[in-house]
This record gives sequence, C-alpha cells and structure tokens, in this order.
Amino acid sequence: MPREASAGGVVIREQGSELEVAVIRPHGRSLWALPKGHVDPGETPEQTAVREVWEETGLKATLVAPLGEIRYVYQFRGQRIFKRVHFYLFRYQSGVLGDIQHAGQRVEVDETRWVPLARVAALLGYKGEKAIAARAARMLLRAGATLVLSGTRPEGTGD
Repeated sequence: MPREASAGGVVIREQGSELEVAVIRPHGRSLWALPKGHVDPGETPEQTAVREVWEETGLKATLVAPLGEIRYVYQFRGQRIFKRVHFYLFRYQSGVLGDIQHAGQRVEVDETRWVPLARVAALLGYKGEKAIAARAARMLLRAGATLVLSGTRPEGTGD
C-alpha cells in the first residue's frame, strides 16, 4: 500500500482574554479543517507545517511544540493509501488570516476564520483533527497558555 506524509498546525493567538485557532474550509468542501499539506521531497514535517500554515492561512507563526500525528487510510483512483499527518502547535506572529493569494498557486482554501479554542474541536470536520485540537487545548491548559504563547515550551515537548 502506498504511503503519504503530510504536516500541519494548530495556530493559536490571544484575542483579549480568549485563545483562538485559525481554521480553513478546503476548496470545494463544506467542512472546517486545520491547515496541512504534503511533505515535499527534502522537507522535514516541521518545515512543511510552517509552509502549509502560511500557504493556507496567510499567517506567519512560530512552531512551539509537536502535537502528535494522525494516521488513516483513504482511497484515491481505486487505490488504498496509508497517510500520516504530523501536527504542531504554533504561536501566531503576523499576517492577515485569509490573505492567501500566493502567485502561481492553485486555490486550495475557500474560507478561513479564527475560532475560539473552546469551540474548535466541535467545529472541525475530521475526527483525527478534533483529537489534535483537544490535545492542543489540554497542553495549553496544563502548561499555562501565557507561558506557551510567550515562547516558553511546555515541559516534556523536547527542544
């Protein structure tokens, strides 16, 4: 069975006293998702996640910590494909959500929005992404969102 790897992120920003997550509505779909995409040859999953967050949301963000991966099998043109998607927690740095008109790229995203962290898992359309968003929320609660968003890594997430 062929294998594919993708990577993406949960981008967090502080808006007043609330934490928000950037989500996308992929082109031609009616559901909401996290930004993610294929790992290109020579790229690490971390590099892919940074690139995909920017390409699909228009945001520059700083990688804070790994959130784990989801695995699933899907079918494309009659062939079953095993896919692994690596996810990372990001801290919003700059950019305008939805400013995604990058020259020479096909349209991959129809809509973007900021969603309160407390509601994002319920909004997301994929089971695995719901679990990743819930993991990000737990990590932020355990470590203290202010520490994480100020650039201090949560304990146990590596260097």
